[in-house]
Amino acid sequence: MAVFHSPRSQRWCALALAWLLLVAPAALAESLSDRLLADARDGRLDDLDFVAAALIAGGTDDECELTGWLDSYAEHRSRLLREVSGFAAPERLPAIHSALHQRLLTGEYRLVASDLRVTLSAGDYNCLSSLVLCWDLCRASDLDLEIWLVRGHVFLRANTETGSTVVEPGSPQWTSQSAVRRTTARQITPVELLGKFYYNRGVELLRDRQYAEGIELLKTSLALDPADDDARANLVAGLNNWAVEHCRAARYDAAAALIGQGLSLDPDFAPLVANEQLVRAKLGR
Repeated sequence: MAVFHSPRSQRWCALALAWLLLVAPAALAESLSDRLLADARDGRLDDLDFVAAALIAGGTDDECELTGWLDSYAEHRSRLLREVSGFAAPERLPAIHSALHQRLLTGEYRLVASDLRVTLSAGDYNCLSSLVLCWDLCRASDLDLEIWLVRGHVFLRANTETGSTVVEPGSPQWTSQSAVRRTTARQITPVELLGKFYYNRGVELLRDRQYAEGIELLKTSLALDPADDDARANLVAGLNNWAVEHCRAARYDAAAALIGQGLSLDPDFAPLVANEQLVRAKLGR
């Protein structure tokens, strides 16, 4: 994937690296994801910009690369905000939606296109990546929108004088539907939304049987949004599947440790309960 560095961002990276080497060498050991989690510990972002945090949550873990992507986005953002600045408040939201699809969301809607780097470089997007950009632009335009989650999907809700409407940033066509309370939907914060980036990455790794990395990402997702039942369920299933692999290789102690983690999250998960009995028998406990 191409990385965009402007001369300005290259100079910034050189200066930042020199500062880290001379002043704060311990910071070199801290990843960008660690910084995000430390910043989000209180449920909000105080140090990181929201789009920067979304890039980090999507997998960016190099300071210079992050700066390059932010510079690239800043140029699009400034141009787009100028285009919509003349619209009155009621028309500003559909104007942002239209400009967003003309300027940034120019590729295809793909379920796996959560990574903002893909959106900024190729124009492909999904409900998560498109929502991040739309929410950021709306906030910069003094539009207050709510973020809502329903299983496997995120959307925005705008509260206006005429009532609440659902906004789908990922839809190429502007539609504004009256908000109907969905029993399975819940409002989430920007920090909780960041957990969905880690969730998507973790699930993909589990599908590829990269259990160690996938489970760590799902743990991060759950740390950012403890109420996410899907993240919890996939984490438990991942721990069970990894334990099964250890059992097949007769690594029963390792399997027992994973099963214990899973049961602490869901003591009634039937496959874990069954595998715990099997491992106990193998270990003679």
